[in-house]
Amino acid sequence: MHDAVLHSARPTPIPALLSPTRLASNLWRHRDLIGQFAMRFFHLRHRGTHLGVVWALVLPLLMMVVYTAVFNFILSARYSLTGEETPSQFAVHLFCGLTVFTVFSESLVRSCVLVMENPAYVKKVVFPVEILPVSQLFAALMFSGIGLVLTIIGTVVFFGRIPWTVVLIPLVMLPMVAMTLGLSWFLASLGVFLRDITNIITILVSQVLIFVTPVFYSLERLPEPWREIASFNPLAPIVDGARKVIVMGEQPDWTALGAVLVVGLACMQMGYAWFMKSKRGFADVL
Repeated sequence: MHDAVLHSARPTPIPALLSPTRLASNLWRHRDLIGQFAMRFFHLRHRGTHLGVVWALVLPLLMMVVYTAVFNFILSARYSLTGEETPSQFAVHLFCGLTVFTVFSESLVRSCVLVMENPAYVKKVVFPVEILPVSQLFAALMFSGIGLVLTIIGTVVFFGRIPWTVVLIPLVMLPMVAMTLGLSWFLASLGVFLRDITNIITILVSQVLIFVTPVFYSLERLPEPWREIASFNPLAPIVDGARKVIVMGEQPDWTALGAVLVVGLACMQMGYAWFMKSKRGFADVL
């Protein structure tokens, strides 16, 4: 009976799906459900382990230690420090970039299997499946929040200050949230019909994108031709901006962030329209 209800509903016209007002009202209407699933995804990440959600704190700390050792000692000749920057200060810069990038990378990779891992919500009940990528993104933001708090603590300990610009971090992250959500909707839908997409996205994110994004280096260290090319990466001003407001106490490049926000909002709207249009075929495939 539920399947019949799902398939009998008239398809929503594309112009309506491209309406920002409709998108916002749909998310607001399901805000409680989004919050519940965000907490569920957060706790499921380490379910069955002895430490449970404590791993959300332990893993970022371990990541900081490992990357600090690699890039400050093993690869110190290639990734040299500049000026009076100490290895500990370099670790804070590095950890901040990794924390921000992880929100994007984890959300994209996990969204590829999000619908396939929750077939009951597609086939057996009338459920707003479109909220799953939103909740997954919020769960990733909760994990990154822990990492950003550690970054702030590291800034206080190793730089001896806490910049007032740290309050700007939500504005810096906003363009990435919009862009990530749009891509997550697109990949969550595509993952139902193309099962290889998970491996493809994992390779692109973990072996390509992470190295063309200023995660392990700053934009200022790049030679001028490469710096110009890197500026076309929409993640570059976000990662660089996060470092500036949290660690360096500087203003981010608001012009670049504004441009990325426009692209991100367009991506979010198109990803939502794609997902809503294609979700009618999920039950037939699953």
